[in-house]
Amino acid sequence: MNPSSISHFVLLVISLLPYQILCRDQSLEGIDLITKTCEHTRFRTLCIAALTSDTESKSTNLHGLAEISLKIALSNASETHDYISELAGKTKDKYMQQCLEDCSENYRQAALQIEDSMKALSSKGYENVKTWVSGAMSNAESCQEGFHGKRGYKCPFSMMNKFFSQLCSISLSITNLFD
Repeated sequence: MNPSSISHFVLLVISLLPYQILCRDQSLEGIDLITKTCEHTRFRTLCIAALTSDTESKSTNLHGLAEISLKIALSNASETHDYISELAGKTKDKYMQQCLEDCSENYRQAALQIEDSMKALSSKGYENVKTWVSGAMSNAESCQEGFHGKRGYKCPFSMMNKFFSQLCSISLSITNLFD
């Protein structure tokens, strides 16, 4: 090999190294893998905070981080569903009641879709993970939009909807690393 070929080869190897590190099926030193993985998401800070909140995240591989992200999204969907049910039990307004009941059903469905995503991930069905997580995000968006059907109404948990969508986005971004 001539010196020019060697330098091009070295540059190619160096440019591919971060991708190889992320995609190998071995654990890196915890936070390094989390940080490198979260660099591929739109919500880097949230991603790092969410993943590091799980004690298993520091000793797992990329597949494990994907599982953890889905577990966190599922927990959030369940908490949001419970909150919506609590609100629905307190309101006297018929329109608000209907919106909350619709949202309760949307979040119940979203939780089921995240559960299906977890099963698909365990069998390496990454396209199915993406489909189910995208569906869960759509359910949250539909919930939000339902309040706009009548003037003067706003979703009383918009920030929770946004947070859930961001968690789902993180899960999608991590799953995309398996392509």
